[in-house]
Amino acid sequence: MTACASTPLWRCPLNSKSLVISAALFAFAAQAQEVDINPNARVAVTVSTTDPNYITVNDDRVKGILATRGVITQQAVNDAGGLVFATVHDKPFTLYVTTESGFTFSLYATPRRQAGLSLIVNNKAIRGTAQAGAWEADKPGYSELISQLVSRFVNNDMPAGFVYTKNREVPLSASVLQAFRVRPVSAWQGDRLRIVRLDITNRSAGRIELNERYLWSKGVMAVSFWPQLDVISPGVTVSAIVVLKEGAADEH
Repeated sequence: MTACASTPLWRCPLNSKSLVISAALFAFAAQAQEVDINPNARVAVTVSTTDPNYITVNDDRVKGILATRGVITQQAVNDAGGLVFATVHDKPFTLYVTTESGFTFSLYATPRRQAGLSLIVNNKAIRGTAQAGAWEADKPGYSELISQLVSRFVNNDMPAGFVYTKNREVPLSASVLQAFRVRPVSAWQGDRLRIVRLDITNRSAGRIELNERYLWSKGVMAVSFWPQLDVISPGVTVSAIVVLKEGAADEH
């Protein structure tokens, strides 16, 4: 029996390997908390003083955390780019997190004796890599670019360098929101292009002509409906695929 056999995990000196293994074990039991934030945002969380805590950033890798000296007793980045850390501090503290892409945010952590934190962070300002820019620039024309991107999106065939994004926002007029119930479903982000799926449901008592112009706004390059209908009946839902050019003026 080792010296730590009857001692709480956080009181034993942990090497990086044991910390990562411990996190893998508790992560299945702990319910993950997921947040969508912009760079430099501050998030309030509760962390454990008895179990390892885990932070991961989708489509990125945590580079490290900064905190007041002595607050963090152990930290290690696992193969997936997530960060496992332990603390025995008994008062609230702030952690500054940086990723390999340069995304930074802070956590205002309140320590408690509880199950370890399992936090998934989505960067709302995430952008695709240089490969995405090359894919966008490689197309011979506007129509080919839009056609290929929409086709790959509906078939879930993401181009190299594109990433999933939680930025599913599409500017919509008050009249559109009055006529339709809109639910953002999914989105990809490239270098300059973002493509979003919205499910729209006719909330009125009558049939409405389905027109792409309803979704045209600043930055919108193209709109496609699935299934392709001329009119939408009350209570019926269709998907709108919207392609936007980031930082662009109104295309229409």
